[in-house]
Amino acid sequence: MDFQSSNPPVSQSLTLLLALVSVVGMLFVITVLAFAEEPAPPNGERTRTRDEQDRHIKIEIERQKMESAKRLMGKKKIEVEKLEAMMMEENNIVTVAEVNTAKEDYEKAVSDYEQAKLELQRVELESLQDEWHISVEATRLYESDDGRERFSITLRNSSSPVKLLESSEVVGEDIILSAQIDDIFVTIKEQEGYGSSGAIITEPYEQRIEALKENESITLDFELIKENIRDVVVELKYSGREDNKNIHLKQEDPHITVVSARRYKEGDRRRLEVVLKYGALNDETEEANTSTAQEINNVYVSIKDDTDAIIGFPYEPRIPTLKDGQEKTLDFELRRNVDSVIVSLKYLDQEIPYKIHLEEDTRYISILSAKKFRVDNQMMVTLQLKNTSTTESMSSNATPEEIAAANEIRGIYVSLLDVTDDTNIVKPYEEKIPVLGYNEAVELTFQLQKDVDSLKVSLNYPELPQPETRLIYLQKESALDVVNVSSLRFSQEGNLGNSVTYDLTLDRLAETENTFQLRVINLLNRLSFEFQDPETRSRQSQVKFTQEQSKRNLSLIVYLPEELDASYLDSTLEFYVAVLDEAEANELGGVNNRLDLSADQIASIQGGVERFELIPKGVPEIEVFVQNAFQTIKIGEEVNMTATLQNIGTRDLVDIRMLVDVNTDWKYTVTPEVINSLARTEEKEIQLTLSPPADIGVGEYQAKLNAEVTVDNRKFEARDRSITVQVESQTQMSVTTLLFGALILLMIGIVIVTIRISRR
Repeated sequence: MDFQSSNPPVSQSLTLLLALVSVVGMLFVITVLAFAEEPAPPNGERTRTRDEQDRHIKIEIERQKMESAKRLMGKKKIEVEKLEAMMMEENNIVTVAEVNTAKEDYEKAVSDYEQAKLELQRVELESLQDEWHISVEATRLYESDDGRERFSITLRNSSSPVKLLESSEVVGEDIILSAQIDDIFVTIKEQEGYGSSGAIITEPYEQRIEALKENESITLDFELIKENIRDVVVELKYSGREDNKNIHLKQEDPHITVVSARRYKEGDRRRLEVVLKYGALNDETEEANTSTAQEINNVYVSIKDDTDAIIGFPYEPRIPTLKDGQEKTLDFELRRNVDSVIVSLKYLDQEIPYKIHLEEDTRYISILSAKKFRVDNQMMVTLQLKNTSTTESMSSNATPEEIAAANEIRGIYVSLLDVTDDTNIVKPYEEKIPVLGYNEAVELTFQLQKDVDSLKVSLNYPELPQPETRLIYLQKESALDVVNVSSLRFSQEGNLGNSVTYDLTLDRLAETENTFQLRVINLLNRLSFEFQDPETRSRQSQVKFTQEQSKRNLSLIVYLPEELDASYLDSTLEFYVAVLDEAEANELGGVNNRLDLSADQIASIQGGVERFELIPKGVPEIEVFVQNAFQTIKIGEEVNMTATLQNIGTRDLVDIRMLVDVNTDWKYTVTPEVINSLARTEEKEIQLTLSPPADIGVGEYQAKLNAEVTVDNRKFEARDRSITVQVESQTQMSVTTLLFGALILLMIGIVIVTIRISRR
């Protein structure tokens, strides 16, 4: 009884415990699932693929290495600077060895940083290998002239230029890799499932393409050395990768197409030109990946009318052989004037008639306008053409669509030529108009490479036997009445005391009469200038343009003073020439055609402005002074004298060499022999010693002293200074000595005579 009375409370406790455990377990499972569930990407962000994430991780690892190397480099640089600063202090405790060790550590850190940048670029480049791709555009199976089965394949580089984002950020400029693929190896193999799976089945066994540019295609030709092959593997090896493409070769039945039929006149006779092609004509956008595998022999062609009568002469010419893709042109004389003919082709035991409607060749392209204008200092030409053809052979009830189709002109090539020698003077050199419909106009824009007032328009399209040229005068057009300023010699050097002449070409596009003011901007005040007409030599401060004269040539002459501060020498002085209309000239002001403006003010000028450069050069000139150019010595003595070297030019000089010219048996020393530097107006004393030979004879000898300096690869010398050396004998008394002795003896005699007379 006691047991039964205690059982209900225990059972209730167990029930409560089990319920609590179940609730906790469910909460744990929900929590685990919540953490295990992948969070959804934020709005606007694209999830990465596995390959993209792998590439991102590799690049990020190298970036972290590079940033670490950069931080270490900065730390090492600070250590070097601190040690060098401590060495400069008094009572420093830093040794030179410690500084050198710190510098070596810094140089190694710099090298590690540069290597880390290169490694980042290499990893990013390797991760983009799949961006380069080669597509198989077309294949062709055919027979050669000797009956061998051949196979050609057309490959195209379908890659696009790739920008290295991470590397560009590191280097500080955009790094864009060309889409060109180099060293492509092409092999043709047999597909799996055949007796020799994977074997090369063509000759040559392998072909190499040196380079294939972006969107460029190339056709390779192979000979199939295994018969009855229609499934091949094209193996491409390039950029460290291998790409296999399974290709099925399809063969078409022989087919001859009439490409064109053109009626024309030759004198009084009507003639018909027929162009045939072996193979179908494909649309330009259609890929032709199949072809026939043979040539057609013995093709007979005849021209008939609607009654099946032959009206073309010769009646039935034979084409012995027509190869795949080959075109053949036949010419017939029409014996009847008809608007349509039947071109009958007989080959392979069948006859195929083509009914052709004939059109008179009355196509014509009119030139509506030709305007010359300027864009950013570049001369441009806009040409407007219109198809004004009329087909006289069309029926009176022809629809507008039929008229337009009959009068459209395809494949028009337009170029602009010089009137004197027919050279192409525009860029692009040639523009193509794929189709110009009936009564349709088109506008072409060219960049003029040579400024001319008239030129030849060359038009070439299939209906013309040879290109047609038309001489036209260019209409000048300008949104603003601006005179363009240009100069072939915009940067020159000038010596002090001389002048520099700049050629100016002024060109105005507007065809009205107007007068413009000439201004020089920011020219150094010490420099004077004048504008001059090169023909009349008259000074100009303004220039006038008329409808007949839209181009003028002037000269700007800048005069340099004799003296100029040394800071301006060999420095580039920048100034501008502006041609302004009267309103803008009055607004800017200025004195004596001279303006001083800021860069922003120059940029805001509406008129024509051209930048010029002047580099003032000092004149190198030296002079040697000798105070006593006549020296007297005795045999066995030397000449010791002092000379002075002075810079009398307008520029500082360096490395001046002293030159001494004496007899070959004389010796000399000059101190200093080379003067390292000599500023303007500076002087240097030169010590010169001349040593004659021991056996020299009595007489008079000559020597020369000079100086030489090289400036801008040109040598400049001072004027020679001649030195005369009188050599005398050791025992020979000079005339002066004899006169002096005679004078003394005379004075002694006078004294003696005076004393005797006084005693008497």
